[in-house]
Amino acid sequence: MKKTVLTIIGFGLILFSCGNKGDKSTATENEEPVLPAITVSELSEQNGKVFLAVDGKPFAVYGVQIRLDLFRSADHLNWDEIEVAFEKAAGLGVNCVQVTYPWAFLQPASENRFAFTEIDKALELVNKYNLKMELLWFSTNMIGDSYSWLVPAYILRKPELRLQRDGDGWDHFLYGQTYSLKLNDPWLMEKERIALTKLLSHIRWWDSQHGERHPVISVQVHNETDALVRWRKDEKNIGWKNGTKLTNAEAWQMTLEALDNAGQAVQNSNYKVVTRTNVIYGNGTKDFPQTPGISPKDVFALKGIDFVSYDPYKDKIDELTYEVADYAALPGNYPFVAENRGSYLNSSSLILAASALGAGYDLYDLVPCKTLYENSTPPFDSEGVFEYGYSEKPHTANVRTLLKGMTQAAEAIALTPTEDFAVFNIVQDSPAQKIDQQIATTGAYLRFESECGTPGFVLDRGDHLIAFSIYDACLTISGGVTPGYHNGVIQLEGGKLYTIPFQSSGRHASTTKKFIGTRFNQ
Repeated sequence: MKKTVLTIIGFGLILFSCGNKGDKSTATENEEPVLPAITVSELSEQNGKVFLAVDGKPFAVYGVQIRLDLFRSADHLNWDEIEVAFEKAAGLGVNCVQVTYPWAFLQPASENRFAFTEIDKALELVNKYNLKMELLWFSTNMIGDSYSWLVPAYILRKPELRLQRDGDGWDHFLYGQTYSLKLNDPWLMEKERIALTKLLSHIRWWDSQHGERHPVISVQVHNETDALVRWRKDEKNIGWKNGTKLTNAEAWQMTLEALDNAGQAVQNSNYKVVTRTNVIYGNGTKDFPQTPGISPKDVFALKGIDFVSYDPYKDKIDELTYEVADYAALPGNYPFVAENRGSYLNSSSLILAASALGAGYDLYDLVPCKTLYENSTPPFDSEGVFEYGYSEKPHTANVRTLLKGMTQAAEAIALTPTEDFAVFNIVQDSPAQKIDQQIATTGAYLRFESECGTPGFVLDRGDHLIAFSIYDACLTISGGVTPGYHNGVIQLEGGKLYTIPFQSSGRHASTTKKFIGTRFNQ
């Protein structure tokens, strides 16, 4: 196994300036104390299932992305306006927000000055709304490009760091001017290492002054970095200053070295959290379709990346579960769905399918920013769980109900293997209106009936069951004794999480996987 896993027994350049105009909260490296190191999160394993442990406790991640970079750089929102996003995320029932944070936010003015206003406000709101944060470090590789609203100006001013490309300096309406950098340049990687070390040290200090609630639980390093080798280098004719085109091997080597460098900076900081990166959908963990011999497994092999996540953008359960199962099959990997479109009407079914196979799940995103909404075509102008302006979509209420139940049960979900994780009414991409399903876990026989078009789940935890349904349903339990419930029949009230005492009569052959879409029946 590549990873060290803890076994738990029992569980001209455009300068970014909005929000920093007149900002006084900058500091030199010597103004804050460097506190002793703490470990906030790590990958753990129990009974062959890999999960995230936060402060030593199992934590199934259910999150939604908040595009802080776009709110600040493109929409120029103030923090009172941005707070609405954190409030809405908390109300949606997630336990984590994925907050985009560009390197340029940290060093908006110069190489030797660090600004903390943006991260401090985000941390404050995460604590205020009792959430956790995945910090999405947007840096030198943003879907294969380097942008002036993401990368500090002092970096982009150095011509020796730049590659040749078509559209060099082209204005992107969301990210500023577009460039390509030598991602593995030693000086550049050192500067990023220093920046990340400073950022995590500041988070450690800020946390010590605000209750030590450990708000940040992971760092995503860069964003969809496989785009460079898969299509960007050819699409933009990216190459060296002498006119030689960048090869696949060179592009991938640059990508991997930059990822490893940044990831190890996080791992070696005094605020230690798990690191990951996200790759674009395609072929599971097999070679990328465009680049034989290059695959997500190369990313997972890096010392600096604890787990490799993926952005499936799939609304078909069988297609999503193919990706999840393949990433779960990597020994030591947490199969995290880093982005899946929040506008999918069957998002509740997709969340359940991924969860039953051991995955965390991040909805992309909470709400589209104004600039994106006004300048994009479907579906990119409306990818959020909410419409622009926070009006609800037809499926928002279902997602909210499900997420509240799943975050209540998150610790048990993190520990429950697929064979004891029964999900109901997700064989089809959308729930059937009338359902009568019988599923066996290793300890119980479960019959789930409803005429409300509801999905649901039951976790078999050995001495008890945890049950949940979005709408009302009838659950009948056999294969053991359920003290307090006559004949094992329980009328489930929609939106309510049930803990049911259970004494199994013996071990059974599990059928749970056969009801997660249809692909496991083939």
